[in-house]
Amino acid sequence: MAPPARDDEHEGRTIRAIGDALGKVAFYAKQGLAPPAEGEALGEALARLPLLTAAKMRATLPKVWLPEGRDVKVETASGRLSVRETGLGEARVRMLWDAAWWRAQEARALPLHPRAASALAGEQGTYRDAVLWIPERGTGSCGSGDPEYDDRLEGHRLHLNSRQDPTFWSAPVMTRMLDELTRHETIGLLADPFYLDVLARHAALLGRRLDVRGFVALTRALPTASHHEALARVLLPAKIVRIYGARAAGILFVEGDDGLLHHAPLTTHVELLPAKVPTPGANDVALVVVTTLDRDVQPLVRYVLGDLVQVSGAPSRFTTVPPLVSVEGKLDDAIVRPDGALVTPAAIDRAIAEAGVGAYQLTQRDASSVEVEVVQGSTQAVAAALADLLAGLSVTAREATAIAVEPNGKYRTSRRLTPHAASAFFRGAEGA
Repeated sequence: MAPPARDDEHEGRTIRAIGDALGKVAFYAKQGLAPPAEGEALGEALARLPLLTAAKMRATLPKVWLPEGRDVKVETASGRLSVRETGLGEARVRMLWDAAWWRAQEARALPLHPRAASALAGEQGTYRDAVLWIPERGTGSCGSGDPEYDDRLEGHRLHLNSRQDPTFWSAPVMTRMLDELTRHETIGLLADPFYLDVLARHAALLGRRLDVRGFVALTRALPTASHHEALARVLLPAKIVRIYGARAAGILFVEGDDGLLHHAPLTTHVELLPAKVPTPGANDVALVVVTTLDRDVQPLVRYVLGDLVQVSGAPSRFTTVPPLVSVEGKLDDAIVRPDGALVTPAAIDRAIAEAGVGAYQLTQRDASSVEVEVVQGSTQAVAAALADLLAGLSVTAREATAIAVEPNGKYRTSRRLTPHAASAFFRGAEGA
């Protein structure tokens, strides 16, 4: 399968998508927002529209997000749509989930990486994939009551796990997952790195490797240096592909053969609002704002995802959106120093990597101090590694046996419990 061609109509396509959303979807129509004028430049059209946040969406009903003439009750009853929650706390929001749309845009985006393109084209065997993240098909308890293999199949896709907290995975269940990768003749594995890390460490204890013949896509969370080290023991590094996506918007960027993350065409337009404060440990940091192009159900116009990225100066390949050096984590998980500087979760991980810890979680509870829980590592080494990066903050490190999963099944390497508006850190983020 060849990589996607450059979308020379990207900006015009974005203008049309905005016009359709504003004119046909009740949520926007009620606001009286004027659609882009004929011939209006994309930058100008976006600049005069307000930013959309989770807080603005939270109180809305699902019915306001469908185009006129469609009934959300009918479509959810038929199974075409479902309602899912994403995010935590103030970022929590209900989204209408269209599984068919997700699969279609996923299949378009993955071929941006040559190895994934080869796998999807059947060059490494009949394409079959597996997923390892918060369960989406069937539930069960580890050890007993797990759905059978056939119950976790969805076409060519196998859902490996049925319990969202890896802390409670038993050794027999993890061994079953390893066996099923082989049984399924898995070509592609799409995984949350925190979930995959647990399985990879179990495989290493057994002296086994992850039987994935094509590629492993790391997605849905920020992989740490420790995750990459664990994967290197059971998987060839050449098989790893970084993906940046959001359940609300689809896959946004996919790693290319140059190591940069390139914008996937036809699904979204992405604005990258630049930081206006120092970002020690990271360069050219921006806040991600997304507009969906082919999501007819709950289309998003200038939606603030809350993610931070490092923007590359390299030319764009597939759209007018520039590539990324890295995804840096959530704004809500970034640490604010007393001097106003913003320290991203990825910058923290790069610093902590020098200390060689197994896992950690850093928490900022107030403006003057942070606490770090350290699993399998030196607390003194961690505190020393963070001293310069977190200048002005008191750093307290203590030992921990494990890092707890959040209520939504996600793991966070850092947390900031003091709220800050995005507009305090990023140009163009007024209203967020």
